[in-house]
Amino acid sequence: MINATQIRVGNFLKLENELYSVLKVQHITPGKGNAVVQTELRNLRTGIKINQRFRSTETVEDVELSMAKMSFLYQEGSIFHFMNPDTYEQVEVPESLLEEAKPFLKPEAQITLYRYEEKPVSVSLAARITFEVKECDPPAKGFAGATKDAVLDNGLVVKVPLFIKVGDLIVVDTESRSYLEKG
Repeated sequence: MINATQIRVGNFLKLENELYSVLKVQHITPGKGNAVVQTELRNLRTGIKINQRFRSTETVEDVELSMAKMSFLYQEGSIFHFMNPDTYEQVEVPESLLEEAKPFLKPEAQITLYRYEEKPVSVSLAARITFEVKECDPPAKGFAGATKDAVLDNGLVVKVPLFIKVGDLIVVDTESRSYLEKG
């Protein structure tokens, strides 16, 4: 248990038998009354974000999750198989935990798997992943900042600058699903 004033971004909390990751924390000290801690939390099971306010005197259950770097192996129905490259341990992850990450999974893609009591509860991707452009219009000159659609080897469509051509490697931001740079 930790005091509400000790909540930090990246912590994992257990509220009403549900696990949450802390996305934002703001300490609010009004002119009158007691200080509060305003948080934005994401439910690890459903992915739904909630805002939760705690009095500064409240305590909350802080949860330690085990974390492991894993490589994607293959998909079998709605189950995705990953392997720890250091220990060769294989883990099955249900599709429901991978909704955000699914478009970025390709063989040997690296993720971070979070487990609570040895059960997978969440995954996170690398912030930047490199993909090959499979389809796009031919390179062209145009206005600065002009973009075109490109289909990547994972099927994702992103806006890219006009100079990108088929076969180029590009780096994609996994959070915004946008082009960052030529790889």
